[in-house]
Amino acid sequence: MAEGAVVTQPPPTVSPPKCPEGWNKIANRNYCSKFFTGPRADEKTWFEARDYCRDIGGDLLSIHSAEELRVARHGKAWIGLHVADANTGYVWSDGSPVNFQHWQDGEPNNFNNAESCAEFKIYHLDDNGGSWNDANCESYNDWLCQIQAGVTPRPPRNNTVQEFNTTADGWLEWRGNHYYINRASMSMEEARRFCQQRHGELVTITSRAENVFIWKQISRSYGRYYIGLSVDYDGSFWWMSNTPVEFLSWDHKQPKENSINDNCVIMSYYMGFWSNCNCGEELKSICKRSASAPVNTTVAPTTAPVGGCPTAWQQFNSKCYTIINNRKMTWEDARKQCITMGGNLASIPARNVQAFLTTRMAEATSTDLWIGLNSINQDEFYWTDGKSRRYTNWGYAKNKRRPGSFYQRWNEEDCVIMSSSPMGFGKWMMKSCNDTNGFICIRDLDKSLQSKPNPIPLNAYVSLANDSIKVVTQNLTWAQAKANCEKDQANLASLRNEWTQAFVELMAITLKTPLWVGLNKDETKGFYRYIDGWSMNFANWGEDDRCGPTDSSDYPGVCPEETEVEYRQTYSWIPYKGHCYLFVPEEVEWADAGSSCARHGGMLASIGDPDEQKFIETNVKVFKDAHSSFWVGLFKSHRGTWQWLDKTVMDYTNWGQEQPRADYGEIESATGNWTTGRRWHDRAYICETPKVMPSDVGKAEPQGPPERRSRTHNSLASFS
Repeated sequence: MAEGAVVTQPPPTVSPPKCPEGWNKIANRNYCSKFFTGPRADEKTWFEARDYCRDIGGDLLSIHSAEELRVARHGKAWIGLHVADANTGYVWSDGSPVNFQHWQDGEPNNFNNAESCAEFKIYHLDDNGGSWNDANCESYNDWLCQIQAGVTPRPPRNNTVQEFNTTADGWLEWRGNHYYINRASMSMEEARRFCQQRHGELVTITSRAENVFIWKQISRSYGRYYIGLSVDYDGSFWWMSNTPVEFLSWDHKQPKENSINDNCVIMSYYMGFWSNCNCGEELKSICKRSASAPVNTTVAPTTAPVGGCPTAWQQFNSKCYTIINNRKMTWEDARKQCITMGGNLASIPARNVQAFLTTRMAEATSTDLWIGLNSINQDEFYWTDGKSRRYTNWGYAKNKRRPGSFYQRWNEEDCVIMSSSPMGFGKWMMKSCNDTNGFICIRDLDKSLQSKPNPIPLNAYVSLANDSIKVVTQNLTWAQAKANCEKDQANLASLRNEWTQAFVELMAITLKTPLWVGLNKDETKGFYRYIDGWSMNFANWGEDDRCGPTDSSDYPGVCPEETEVEYRQTYSWIPYKGHCYLFVPEEVEWADAGSSCARHGGMLASIGDPDEQKFIETNVKVFKDAHSSFWVGLFKSHRGTWQWLDKTVMDYTNWGQEQPRADYGEIESATGNWTTGRRWHDRAYICETPKVMPSDVGKAEPQGPPERRSRTHNSLASFS
């Protein structure tokens, strides 16, 4: 080095600014980004997300190249692109130029003229980059912030300020009105009653601001919510509050055209737009009332409708019904005919209506009749007039499965009739909507007509199909009632079929009193058989009047309550020792019988000793005229050995002659002998389940006096 030369020092190495912990470098920019996510309740609108990013020292993310599309996680989140002015189009919230775009196919589409903010979507971490979609700025979302590298984010402000006051009974206050979000699933009719019982009505929406306010209350939780708008058959709209229709917010392609069932309106949690639906759907709902509503006073009771029925219509409760059995139409033509007559195809919301219509069917010429239940263009069965679906009366057809509830469809038969078949009179059966049948119409009472309820036939015989039945209103013991009938050369009534059961049930409901019938096991050697000699091939026992031996206190516990409404209305678990038994007179294959028992909390029955054999034999014998045998849980294993499905040791048998010959066990109804069937054979079946202990045995309902025969009731005489 030359003398006097100065050594030049290299410049100090300057480290590039780093991203804060949890933040990621943005490609070629001196910025960092972070994906903010959390529970649904912490999501933000686009404006809230922008303010959050600015509070901590940054802004919503802007993107200016394909390299910047990769983020550290998948999902969807707000970015800074938005339409601040319709004349200028999309701009970035940080003021940077819009020099790169990466929209999804078909976006932005400004759906329903309500989407002005951009969200970033990436569904897989191995994607090359996310794409953009326009969305409603008021919807809730995760968000992406950006901040300059080297800058430490400030703590966010606490923005957990309650926007709206809440009343003591849980209603939100907004601009002089109260609103209640009812998250319990109900039909429209039930939801409306819920609102009215709280001095409100299903919500009327009169402006976009009100619509946005309501939508914001439901947008964080999934669901559809009834509002108070109705769609009439002619496509017109009206608010249930009788407020003029001044504002509408229909979703795309809504309301649905040519929709035969959809007369109610719901708001979606997703965008707050409206669509029409069947009023019988069980959905959430929104109530509204004036802020000056008398919330602490008793709601006035609902007054019963007044009026009468036109000629050829019959009044029952507060409705009019007519049966058209001399004209056969398709389901749709029948529906149109009922509407022309001022009504609709009949809905059957309760057992008493079913009993009334079954009785009227028996009095008329026998033919299958359309009712309003259908699943046209939908996955579930609904009443075409939108009534609640709390009651069912499904029947069963050989080689066809019946739906276990409204929510199962097994075939393409979308419409429903009340059957005129003697094997299931009055039961609901699925049929093709293009079949032609008679039909039942329902309509409201006509206020201009005087009420003329059908007279109750008392103390005189009424012809019902092949039977004649008389209701005797004198209170008598069972023995006195029997003697009274014998004076007419008749017997206490045998309820051998659906129509006699329906008539008797209807009389008991109307008179509000129990009625004696011709069952008394003390008169028939310990078996429940009718005293006139008819076998008991039809049963409809109440919860406290089940057929079977007296249960011993050595075997505590109770039978489980059937969860499915239709089974609870038709069958009852029968207690015996430590178990309960369900005798199901519906013929299905062995495997399907096992699956059905499992759905009801049990298994196909096993038989472990002569006492259990005698109990089961006694109960199946009453079905011998209708069902030759019942499946039990006996099967031949792949090793050729016979086993019980519940793994009970098989140390007792009762095989009939030349048995076993097939692969699955059954018990003969007439003899009690065990026989066998093939996998594809259809049989009735027996389920079994252990008893359960009640939650509070000390508070069990009293069972009543042991001598029921000493009671006095009205009675029924019959002869055939």
